[in-house]
Amino acid sequence: MSRAMNSVWLAIFCLAAIAAYPASAADDNPSKPGDTPAAKAKPADEKSANKADPFAVPAGEPKDLIEFMKKTAPALRDPATLEKAKSAILKAADKVLAAKATDDELTFAVQAKMSMLQDEKQLVEFAAELKKGGHENLARQVRGFILQGELRKAMMAKPEQMKIAIGNVVKYIEEAAPQPSDVGLAFMAGRLAEMAGEGDNAYAVGVYRSLGKAFAASKNEKLADFAKTLDGVVRRLDLLGKEMKIEGNLVGGKAFDWSKYKDKVVLVDFWATWCGPCVGEIPNMKKVYKFYHAKGFEIVGISCDSKLSDLEKFVKEKEIPWMIVFGDGKPSPTVSYYGIMGIPTMILVGKDGKVVSLNARGEKLEEEVAKILGPMPKEEKKDKKKSEEK
Repeated sequence: MSRAMNSVWLAIFCLAAIAAYPASAADDNPSKPGDTPAAKAKPADEKSANKADPFAVPAGEPKDLIEFMKKTAPALRDPATLEKAKSAILKAADKVLAAKATDDELTFAVQAKMSMLQDEKQLVEFAAELKKGGHENLARQVRGFILQGELRKAMMAKPEQMKIAIGNVVKYIEEAAPQPSDVGLAFMAGRLAEMAGEGDNAYAVGVYRSLGKAFAASKNEKLADFAKTLDGVVRRLDLLGKEMKIEGNLVGGKAFDWSKYKDKVVLVDFWATWCGPCVGEIPNMKKVYKFYHAKGFEIVGISCDSKLSDLEKFVKEKEIPWMIVFGDGKPSPTVSYYGIMGIPTMILVGKDGKVVSLNARGEKLEEEVAKILGPMPKEEKKDKKKSEEK
């Protein structure tokens, strides 16, 4: 079982464990509220009961127990079966941890169990048990999971409290060689650091630099590559007042020539056809483009799509009037150069070729363009608003 699959199933466990799911969300479970699959079966003896009960943990090899946990996970979505499913998964995970399992099987069991343990005290105790049993790396994963919880709580807190949670994560990642499971944690910490900076990127830049340095020291090639992405984020957050670098080919095959946009106000939009929020920005972008294009406003879309054919089809169907940049059979290297980890990312460049905004999205786009090229007449704004309401 690959570590990638482990991460996928961890996400399923985490999402499914939220008890607030409505009963109707469990389309794969036809039980009525108050019923459980076990309640429908009336076996004659214990053997047949275990066979009929979908929450009866089987006796078997770790791989069998893991398959059982996968099959049980959907029942976590239904409040009527949530507790039974959680209990079954916990028991199955403990059986795997007590068996002679492979590293991947142990990792899966740890991820499943920690996703079921919602109490921080239980998670701390679980990490201590793993460490005592000689599973230092697995214990570290649980610690990272606890820190993720702290970051989620900090999102609603004051900047000072956010920084405490972020500092704990940075310290945790710096104290030992990062693991693949630390990537998501670092991403969360970095995004929260951008919020905690309250518009000042200096704090976030410092956090990303510390995280990037820790990952760069890893002997794992993928983790070392992630360090380059973090360096790219630093490069992007430090763009205000500086010139951008854009590479790639235009949809159609020609090489992109950034020099042709000299003396223009340019919106650089990192986006993808599969990204709902990105597509949702297009109507507003078209309105601003229509009014300001003759005044010197341009848009350069940098696609994060994996398939050029999907991009070409979308551009044609949606009648996108501006240039779209792609790479050589893959996204433009500009995407990784600026550490784009979330889209849409919309950067506005002024007439002098220097960045004036790192978040020119929604109403902010028109506001920023208006500062340079003049306000949009009230009549145009009314028409724009009516069009958006349709």
